[in-house]
Amino acid sequence: MNNILATYIDFVQSVAFIFLATMTVLIARKLFLDNKKDNYIESVKIKVDE
Repeated sequence: MNNILATYIDFVQSVAFIFLATMTVLIARKLFLDNKKDNYIESVKIKVDE
């Protein structure tokens, strides 16, 4: 195997790993933060026009 080709394959694998790890962390954070965010009742002001 050519040295340049091996370096290119290693680079592509590194970029793919960083991308997948970042996406996994962002999705996990979003799932956990949305779960906590929806866990309370907001106060609502209601006006009635007669």
